[in-house]
Amino acid sequence: CGNVGGQRLLSPVLDSLLKVGIDLTLRQEYESAMEVFRNAARRHPDHPAGPLYQMVVLQAIAMDYEEVIEDGVFDSLLSAARMKSQAMIERDPDSPLGYYFLGTALGHDSYARVQRGDWFGTITKGLSAVSQLEEAVERDSLFYDAFLGMGTYFYWKTRKIEFLTWLPFIRDDRARGIRFLQHCAESGEYNRYGAMSALVSIYLDAGENDKADSISSRCLAEYPHNRIFLWGKATALDRKGFVKEAINAYEALLAAITGDTRKNSYNELVCRLRLASLSLKDDRIEDAEKHLVGFTKLQKEEFPEHLKKRAVDKFRQAKELVETMSRLRNGQR
Repeated sequence: CGNVGGQRLLSPVLDSLLKVGIDLTLRQEYESAMEVFRNAARRHPDHPAGPLYQMVVLQAIAMDYEEVIEDGVFDSLLSAARMKSQAMIERDPDSPLGYYFLGTALGHDSYARVQRGDWFGTITKGLSAVSQLEEAVERDSLFYDAFLGMGTYFYWKTRKIEFLTWLPFIRDDRARGIRFLQHCAESGEYNRYGAMSALVSIYLDAGENDKADSISSRCLAEYPHNRIFLWGKATALDRKGFVKEAINAYEALLAAITGDTRKNSYNELVCRLRLASLSLKDDRIEDAEKHLVGFTKLQKEEFPEHLKKRAVDKFRQAKELVETMSRLRNGQR
């Protein structure tokens, strides 16, 4: 996670295992990544990195497949990562590492609470995470990997309470958060792509679609089938009004979704809906029909509870598209 005085902070073996596991996670080869991180935990039983990066894989899976993280497994790994991080701080309070791993573990706990709808827990854990990460940076100002958790928290904390930023004691930290993430994306050793993923989400949220497109393209040059970055690129092009380019990007995304060994029905639903809508906009009625046929087949799927309402809304939108297409066909006649 950086160097201090020319000395690498992690052993060469652990450094190598983490980089292999991170690469596999970005390639979305999740089981292989988990096995690498389990191996890291076995070979370094007192180090928090093994359980921590297994948590990272679980969160990557949840994001990729629109799933809810399994509390039991996640909480067990979180407990192990926290305990080992605290022990590391006690052994060497002058090293940034223990604070970094503890802050990162708490940051992932905060993110998991977003999914559970626990906003109070999200804020309190997020504050605790930033406090620990700031301790790490205080001990090594060039510890760029710590900037991922800090930058993400600063932006989204402000974003969720921006209606209060007119108050004198509420600080707008969005620019600060973006600046931290940019530093991590450029100079982080393990979290570069995590920072770029966070920046894509933030730029889309802020309406800076050119920047989201640019970063997504940069990541796809290295990981061309990564569905998270494909979503980022397709969404940015769509929002910029680049219809043909957006269709191509969504086609690549759909191929990545349907070519996966694991079902991803909700995301296929969203992707096909956008393709049908854009195809109609581009006067490609037969292509729109093709995607709506594929969309109809997905009506037989049983969606998990947390996605049912969203799926119903997508099917309603598809029905409206079918009606629009029918009117266009009648008009052509």
